[in-house]
Amino acid sequence: MSVPNIGPGWAFAVRLLLVAAVPVVIIFVSLRIVLVPWYLQFEYSRAGFATDASGFTDAERLQYARTAIDYLMAAAGDTRLKDATAANGQPLYNERELSHMVDVQVVVQSVLRVGQLAALVLGGGALLLGFMRQYHDLRTGLLWGAIGLVAGLLLLLAYIGINFESFFTNFHQVFFASGTWTFEYTDTLIRLFPIQFWADVSVLVVAAALAQGALLWWAAASWFR
Repeated sequence: MSVPNIGPGWAFAVRLLLVAAVPVVIIFVSLRIVLVPWYLQFEYSRAGFATDASGFTDAERLQYARTAIDYLMAAAGDTRLKDATAANGQPLYNERELSHMVDVQVVVQSVLRVGQLAALVLGGGALLLGFMRQYHDLRTGLLWGAIGLVAGLLLLLAYIGINFESFFTNFHQVFFASGTWTFEYTDTLIRLFPIQFWADVSVLVVAAALAQGALLWWAAASWFR
């Protein structure tokens, strides 16, 4: 049975799609790691992680943080944070925090949708090139996607290590309006997710993506010859 040829132009276009999709999919997978319940348990129980100086017990902190993460994965209009109360019956979040979490939910869900779309593009493109026996284009697309990701992440990791506060600020300025993402140290969001939490998350996401990119680089360079 002969296999139809999609032509060099189409193969090149699909190859470019793979190059673009590989970093998005890998970063999507890495971000998804920190949105699972076990990560909060790991982070809060890690040696050296700061306790809440304003009075949350470890159990309360974990419960409230899990609710916040669940909210990010929920449908728009979810009221679980608005309805949340502390042990003394007072609202857990103020209006500014609630407004910011609505913005964060929009960003997170948009990122997840983009990641899922990129996964479809990556899977579909790889299957198409494989079916058409365009193995050189398949290998090249995966290889250069991985190389680009690894190079970019190494630069990002260096930036995080040199000046995390600058990275944190610039990241928020890209996704959120100025003045909407800064809070008091007594606010619930800071008590649940201090700067140390975000530093650890950033390093974990970059390291996980770097490991996946390096593995794909090795696999593409070794297998598809």
